[in-house]
Amino acid sequence: MTRRALVLLAALVLLSGCNDRKTAAPPEAARVHFQTVTAQPVDMPVVVSVPGSVVSDSRIDLSSRVIGYIKRLEVREGDKVAKGQVLVQIDPSDIDQTIKQAQASVAAARDDLDDATRDVEKYEKLSDQGFVPSETLRKSKVRRAISRSTLARAESALAQATAQLTYADIASPADGVVVARSRNPGEMATTGAPILTIEPRESLVLRVFVPESQVARIDVGMAVDASVDTLAGSLPGTVIRVVPAGDPTTRRYQVDVSLVGAPPLMPGMFGRVGFDFGLAPTLAAPAGTIARRGGLDGVFVVSEGVARFRWVRLGRIWNDQIEVVSGLSAGERIVAKPDASLREGTLVVEAGLD
Repeated sequence: MTRRALVLLAALVLLSGCNDRKTAAPPEAARVHFQTVTAQPVDMPVVVSVPGSVVSDSRIDLSSRVIGYIKRLEVREGDKVAKGQVLVQIDPSDIDQTIKQAQASVAAARDDLDDATRDVEKYEKLSDQGFVPSETLRKSKVRRAISRSTLARAESALAQATAQLTYADIASPADGVVVARSRNPGEMATTGAPILTIEPRESLVLRVFVPESQVARIDVGMAVDASVDTLAGSLPGTVIRVVPAGDPTTRRYQVDVSLVGAPPLMPGMFGRVGFDFGLAPTLAAPAGTIARRGGLDGVFVVSEGVARFRWVRLGRIWNDQIEVVSGLSAGERIVAKPDASLREGTLVVEAGLD
């Protein structure tokens, strides 16, 4: 055999060995054993969380029933007030003059009635004796009736003027806090114009605005879980009002929640209300299956013996399950407890847990 033939034969042997290595399956030692589970829906509570604010359920605008200058007004925004406490005093000078005029009118009407009564009594005796005509007696009785009516009007005017004097002192109708002051001492108070605004502390509610897609599922008396950012933990609440008229721009409806027994609250505090609408099937994964790679959460999906890292968007946590909003489909097999050694493309031998 020539030298050239020997070289060709050796080359053919080497090429045959390379082809054998390429087609050979990877050895079992190259695969990593991991336990896997099947992603499937579980019954999770449907809770809709809606933000809101603490507000007073009965804000009170204090105004005057009489016209006059404000003589005394010593409270300002933020001051606490007690029920029955006099907050505003209107100058009663004009009212005092009205009362004096009414008293004078009553006195004059009473004197006129007394005089008319004496005339009637006198003309009745003379008429019985035939000394005066009956027409004179009739006119005296008419005058007495007119005098009585005049006295009644004068007494009514006096009572009204006296009542106006009691309106000069404006008291707080409830325990609360002054949240607005619209007038100052020396300014004119007019009927119906607010002077002070008070928010009672015993009627604070957490007010939220619910989307139209959820409002039909909320009823008065429904128990809810509420939270206020400045307070730790959750607070039990009860829906006390559902306003059926929504905002045409936001398509949201007002819902008021009572927080009976809650720690002291202040209007304006930010809070949230969680409405529990029962259970619903939700795709979820055990908490231990979630791996973090490159700052993103995901799971390792095993397909044909190969682990592939899949980014997922997570939602609520319920017991040991985490809601998977997107990135995973029901029925897919995922690694139950991925560790730091598991990487994209790792060959896996499955040991199913379910």
